[in-house]
Amino acid sequence: MALRDVGFTPVQEEVYRALVGNPDVVPPGSDQAVRELIALGVLRRDPSSPSGVRVPNPSVALGELVERVEDELVRRQRLVGDIRCEIAALTAEHTRRRTAPDSIGVEWLTDSGEVLERLDELSFFTRTSVFAVQPLSPADRRRAVDPAQLDLRIMRRGVDMRVIYDGRLLANDGAVAQLNRLAMAGVEIRFAPEPPDRMIIMDESVAVLPVDPADSRAGAVVVRQAGLLRGLVRLFHHLWAAAETTEDVLDDEDRRVLKLLADGKTDETAAREIGMSVRHLRRRIARLMDVLKATSRFQAGAAATRKGWI
Repeated sequence: MALRDVGFTPVQEEVYRALVGNPDVVPPGSDQAVRELIALGVLRRDPSSPSGVRVPNPSVALGELVERVEDELVRRQRLVGDIRCEIAALTAEHTRRRTAPDSIGVEWLTDSGEVLERLDELSFFTRTSVFAVQPLSPADRRRAVDPAQLDLRIMRRGVDMRVIYDGRLLANDGAVAQLNRLAMAGVEIRFAPEPPDRMIIMDESVAVLPVDPADSRAGAVVVRQAGLLRGLVRLFHHLWAAAETTEDVLDDEDRRVLKLLADGKTDETAAREIGMSVRHLRRRIARLMDVLKATSRFQAGAAATRKGWI
């Protein structure tokens, strides 16, 4: 534990640790720090001690400081909860005033800036789950996954985030690096050969869909209507069950191995071209065959080609 987390300055922590180790000697030049530690309650004046102070049991003295921090955290959590409730009420009023009476349950956003603002707002209130489908748009073919589409701050709240990506992203080095970062943050990722239109479902209570999947500038539809949402959630779970997982997203070396498999190269030739031992190559091939559910090497190379991985 860093004692500064319970109110110590670096100097106070240094002096306190020294006195815990040798309570009979006050470090030179630390009179001010000793007075401050007495005020904190972790030292006691004791004229009978050679150092003039006594060090109470740290489990008791520091335990009291920890309890103060815990009390403050509880107070702040309650305050944050109150603020979130107030924000939710203001947001509901804001949405109600700009949503036409005949479109209750469905809101049309025609401006791309407004779409981003609404996604940010919805992610702020997300507490349980995010289900998303991210197909490969023309722009995605030229760049890696856009991390702005997924607000990773919500992962700190323990949200169940699942995303289905187009398997062809695995052929993009930048995308693979970003997918690895998402996976490290706790995002569950699966791949489909050509997933349908983009959608994001939050807490199974609101969904955001593009007006025109081919043109993100056309705006989006925010759906809260219960019947439509149930259908969208069922669709996502169906897609998720059919999507494929990989224990590890492919790196550049994996793709080189798959390409050589598809070309029918021998182990010795492939290992020499890649620059690894034959034993290491065979272990990697076995893992890739397992990922691709292939029973032969040629089948693995063909499957990887079909998925757009090479």
